[in-house]
Amino acid sequence: MLATIQKTAWGLGAAVFGLTALACGGDLGQTDDHHTEGPPLAYDSYEVLFTNPVCRHYAYSDNQDVTSVAGAKLLAKPQGAFCTSADREASGTHPSSPQFRLAEWIADPNTEEVFFSAMSFSNGVITQALCEAIETRSVKVRFALDENTNRSRAEQLLKCAPASGDPADAPELMLRGHQGNIKLQHNKLVLINPGAPTTRIAFGSGNISSGLVLHHENWHFITLPSSSYFAQAHLCLMNGLIDHATSKGAFSAYIRECRQAIDAPEEGDMKALFVPGEGGRATQYLLSGIEKAEQIAIAAHRFTHGTLVSRLASELDGSDAPTVRIVVDDDLYWAGHGQQTGGNEAFEYDRVSSLVERGARVRYVESNHDAHLLHHNKFMLFTMPPGQRSAVFCGAGNFTKSGMRDNFENFYYVTVPEVVARFEEQYEHLFSTLGTEALDMPSENIMPPQD
Repeated sequence: MLATIQKTAWGLGAAVFGLTALACGGDLGQTDDHHTEGPPLAYDSYEVLFTNPVCRHYAYSDNQDVTSVAGAKLLAKPQGAFCTSADREASGTHPSSPQFRLAEWIADPNTEEVFFSAMSFSNGVITQALCEAIETRSVKVRFALDENTNRSRAEQLLKCAPASGDPADAPELMLRGHQGNIKLQHNKLVLINPGAPTTRIAFGSGNISSGLVLHHENWHFITLPSSSYFAQAHLCLMNGLIDHATSKGAFSAYIRECRQAIDAPEEGDMKALFVPGEGGRATQYLLSGIEKAEQIAIAAHRFTHGTLVSRLASELDGSDAPTVRIVVDDDLYWAGHGQQTGGNEAFEYDRVSSLVERGARVRYVESNHDAHLLHHNKFMLFTMPPGQRSAVFCGAGNFTKSGMRDNFENFYYVTVPEVVARFEEQYEHLFSTLGTEALDMPSENIMPPQD
């Protein structure tokens, strides 16, 4: 029997939909294929948070004559899309901020162990929260970062001395990636009390950096029994990163064997997919969603995966084409117009444009590339025909072949109805409120005053 769903206010910042461990998710009678086979995810609480930074109004100065591609005079950057470091405190301290929630989890007196994995680690608030947990409660902290990342915050954290005085309680850093045919350490994951009767798992699109505050990102915060398949799969991921990260083959073999040994059925509405090793499965989830969906909503940072673009183009060329919308960072737009303002490249703009020519709609988030801020979401929403579960594909990796094959990544295919609804709501905010159409983009890359 279904438990009562407990929800907070459904604002753009946060959503909580806790259920007991007995039942949650959709109607199992509507399982349509292998994507949704298995019991529903059993969780105590599940919260979806979006950064949605709280940013000031950044107007162009009187001596900046800025016009759009269509010739209209532009007065300011879109509110909420463009931010600066001055917006960090307001964006990070409101209760629906991912940074706020993660710091709260770390400070919880019941937290005894923390494992986190990211490409980069530069968030001062989280560094302070972790250090206080180590120095006052001897919380054990282990973390995996990319070999080539800046380590200044990591070195600061490593200097935090446990209250117990026991060297075994000292924080530990593991540098991963760039070894044995693996490229980036690109996971975005936090485990609280891994292996305890109840585990907390946070994962998302952002690093432990501005990715918790000022980038445009999505984060999931789940409290659930450690006996669940989902929780145990993440223990496999943690142990794989700690002890089996020397090559694609070693990591893939360990994850496969570890999953096979889990004494619980894999959930039907929450599929965790780890790369290296499971990128093919992740790609098939994406291709299947593209093939079946009536509406496809894409939020991307990097957009280079030729197979995905080709499948989208093929569907758009068909007689029963889905509605396709795309939100990307304006770095991609400027790359296509001869200016390298971020990591995107001109051919990504060409690929998006090829879909626009077939009927897709695209909008650009005018983030602050001077401050290296990004629209950094990576998810696809699939609105399915009646009788099939709509879904969101999300996680750490970009829509690139390296993301599906060569990096350490964690992806998720989710059909929990409340989760899908939250992403649908957020997508409308990204596309309709924050996003700028091509004709409304500035005709020149002019930045407003940021003092």
